[in-house]
Amino acid sequence: MTVILALDIGKRRTGVAFYDSATAVPLPLDTIAHHSTEELLMHVAVLCKERKIDRIIVGLPLLLSGMEGEQSSFVRSVSEGLEALAPVTFLDERYSTPRDRDSDPDAAAACGILTTFVDRKEME
Repeated sequence: MTVILALDIGKRRTGVAFYDSATAVPLPLDTIAHHSTEELLMHVAVLCKERKIDRIIVGLPLLLSGMEGEQSSFVRSVSEGLEALAPVTFLDERYSTPRDRDSDPDAAAACGILTTFVDRKEME
């Protein structure tokens, strides 16, 4: 059984999604509002403990060219702290922001990242 947490990391808001292979359904969770990296890491640590997370998938915000920019550097620096909680895998998050504005776009983006990861793993 695999339990995964996906994150769409932002500087003030981070979208979160959860996946348990027992149910095989990616679920968006509440977006984390935070003022610092430490505050974000604290919230994620609680989620990892409560939900017994095996792996964290982090959306990597590449530029349209495919290169990494300033936001990618920020996400990688935050992810260094996540490594203490569970193994981290990066996934290109370009085009993961949903067009449907009726839902929480941060949580929906995290759910999109998670769905892409799970779909790719099933095809392997």
